[in-house]
Amino acid sequence: MDEQPTPAVPGPAPRGLAACHELLTDPLAPVRRAIAGHPAPAWPLAVAGLLGFALYGAAAGMFQGGAQIAVAAWKGMAIAALALLLCLPSLYVFGALAGARWTFPSFRAVVVGLLATLGMLLGGLLPIAWLFSSSSRYLGTVVWIHVLLWIVALGLAFRFLSGAFRELGARGGSFLWLALFLLVSFQVTTLLRPVLWRPAGEPVLRLDEKKGFFENFGDVLDVKLAEEKSATSAAGVAPKR
Repeated sequence: MDEQPTPAVPGPAPRGLAACHELLTDPLAPVRRAIAGHPAPAWPLAVAGLLGFALYGAAAGMFQGGAQIAVAAWKGMAIAALALLLCLPSLYVFGALAGARWTFPSFRAVVVGLLATLGMLLGGLLPIAWLFSSSSRYLGTVVWIHVLLWIVALGLAFRFLSGAFRELGARGGSFLWLALFLLVSFQVTTLLRPVLWRPAGEPVLRLDEKKGFFENFGDVLDVKLAEEKSATSAAGVAPKR
């Protein structure tokens, strides 16, 4: 039986925007360099990923506008960084149990590559996020649109993570970990609420109140709708449908 050809080790790591382009067109190149003992610097892709989350957050904050645009921008980066940080131990364990031959450079390449991939995917979805955030009236519409776009981004990022696991010798495990990361990201978003809409006088963070993400999703939709109905009734105007 013929042996499968070993993938060629990529050449020197590109810099700047070329590194982002390579990650989209040849997503496993950074992982292969790390396996071969020639890891690329992590910070360019990490910065690109966080920038993508910040820009997407700013677009989402346009639902309310004003200062909430800046608040949502830094919260977008914080949500991504904290969710990924909390899931790093499980990523290592899931990969190891599936057969991944981790080294520090290869683990770093996977983590940074995933962050950058998600950030750039959200950057690609940014015009859609802007459209719904800036033109929608009800918070419920915008919340579920962003949930859908986040699930789409994670689904596309599965290409990178599953391929990286295979390069490291793992069989499976990437889908289960992404499902876990999805749940954690929802809870981190709840922890750092409010993101899209903040009533006047409400603090930027609500760390004093415990709440699960299912409960929070239901609460913010009901509260927003009730407040809009109350405001329009007081003004003698029927709410739009």
